[in-house]
Amino acid sequence: MSNNQIRTLYNELRDIKQVFGDLGQRIDQLERAFAAVLGDDPPAAPAPVEGTAPAAASVPVESGYAAPLVFLGEGSSKNTEELYPNGIDGVYGLPLLRINAAVVAALAQGEGIDDDLQQLHEAKIKTYDSRKSQELPLAVAVRAKKEALRGQEEGHLGTVIGVDQNMIAEARWAVVVHAQEDVAVLQALWPLIQHRMRQMGFSRLDFNFQSGDTTCGDWINRHTDGFTKTLKDNWGEVPPVLLVHPDERVNAWLARHGVSQAPVDPTLGVPFYLMLVARPGPLNSTDQAFIPLNFQYELDMFWGVGRLIFSDADGRHRLDAYQAYAERVVAWESRPDAAARLRKEIAFFGTRHEDDNSTQHSADELVSPLIAWSKASKLTTAKGIGQTVYLGNDATRSNLEHLLSASTPPALLFTASHGVGLPISDPARLVLNQGALITADFEFGKIKREHWLAGEDLDGMANVNLEGMIAFLFACYSAGCPQQDEFIFDTNKQRPIIAPFPFIAQLPQRMLSKGALAVLGHVERAWTFSFTGTEAGSTSQIQPFQDVLGRLLEGMPAGSATDQFNVIQGARSLTLTQEIEENILGAKIDPQKLSRLWMSRNDARNYVLLGDPAVRLAI
Repeated sequence: MSNNQIRTLYNELRDIKQVFGDLGQRIDQLERAFAAVLGDDPPAAPAPVEGTAPAAASVPVESGYAAPLVFLGEGSSKNTEELYPNGIDGVYGLPLLRINAAVVAALAQGEGIDDDLQQLHEAKIKTYDSRKSQELPLAVAVRAKKEALRGQEEGHLGTVIGVDQNMIAEARWAVVVHAQEDVAVLQALWPLIQHRMRQMGFSRLDFNFQSGDTTCGDWINRHTDGFTKTLKDNWGEVPPVLLVHPDERVNAWLARHGVSQAPVDPTLGVPFYLMLVARPGPLNSTDQAFIPLNFQYELDMFWGVGRLIFSDADGRHRLDAYQAYAERVVAWESRPDAAARLRKEIAFFGTRHEDDNSTQHSADELVSPLIAWSKASKLTTAKGIGQTVYLGNDATRSNLEHLLSASTPPALLFTASHGVGLPISDPARLVLNQGALITADFEFGKIKREHWLAGEDLDGMANVNLEGMIAFLFACYSAGCPQQDEFIFDTNKQRPIIAPFPFIAQLPQRMLSKGALAVLGHVERAWTFSFTGTEAGSTSQIQPFQDVLGRLLEGMPAGSATDQFNVIQGARSLTLTQEIEENILGAKIDPQKLSRLWMSRNDARNYVLLGDPAVRLAI
């Protein structure tokens, strides 16, 4: 019997075991979910079945949950706002999470305040310079900025004055890896690293790899004379590679390199553009070769940061994909005809499902206004930027596949849809499909595998062509998934396990390996607060998205173009802190306002750039 036949039989055995082992519980979970939607009393909970997952209405910590989750308990009433993420459970076809403002407000008050992060957010707002932005940020960011800047001179965004972020030789670029990472990853990326060294005018390019180089730390040690040579004092003579040590947080890492969180002076030893090449978390209890998502979030407040990771269902590196990405970027940036090989347009893809608040908001208050902006703004009209639009019922899987296989791809792809979320009971399927884009073919309660486009689907598509494209995917888990839920925790502040390990979603990974320069997406669930604002009754606030798309169309490097979300994260964190502190001092708190602020802060924080932050559109 062949290995493929054995694998087929094994998968069938697992499916049978799963069906019979979980059938009773899944029926109960589905009954509870529908009861919650209809407003009926939930059915009595059955006795737990040994070996099955816990009930969805609890907040499991160690063993994970089986979606969908419903949190409409204490404080729930007709006057309490219910919040919905842009995600659909891939088993039942129902919203990933239902939660109301009262529950969210309680979570926000119980989370606590990180003083280091508060100082970082305040510093970010102080350096916001509206003269460098095409659009002002959200009103809350403007107010926080004005308060922070009273009596102070306005600072500068990103780098210190005199450094052009559009010039890689001035802003500089480096790879950031874990000291214990396999050196084979650097070797696979070497064409891109060497390409960037040439652009920065390095005097030496021949940093070889030897059999004794097991880890990245070993390799850097050999090429820096035992770590005695640094990028600050020996620029151009040592590799542009910086190491992260086990359990090292951002502030400690920066201090070790002689800098701190502030507008970046790349001559001090830490370049502005930093490409993190690492898993976002450990694969098991002994794994140390990773760089956490929080490290990226915090570093990205001032630096232009992107993450590159190509992994399989078990989280292990796919070295061939690293090499493919490196070679494709170098080839693209070396093409004299690159601009002619892209359509000068933004392709918009947005679903809009009936009786679905999330996609109705994203279609009507995000995608449609962005389409109108792209047709009328001075920037897009001057550059002759066109549009391809698949909105509502036209946002089908076949049309999305058409966008991804056109002979001449669009320069920008912007999608807004639900992302797939799957239970941890099937970890391999979860890792391969989490964050896949759900198309207009989907109907609530009747989800099928063909209703979403995942990374593995790109491998089966004929004529996939993403060369030179940059994509922005607005959906739950579109960029990745943490191991623990970042929105829900129990009374002991323990968070449910939602994945076998933290990972970057497969769809953006496959897009990068097949020619896309960069992908901007969302880690964890995505909410409408990114574009609706935080005040009750507020309407479309698409300025951050306009700003990012506009900067990309102007040819700014991707790591610089995405700074607006960092400004908003800082502003909302400061406002959230003020609300919580006033509540501690006895002020009456508005749960609706607090819930919006907490969700919107988390929402803004979780946007991440995947790919090399120094890439730019060739238009």
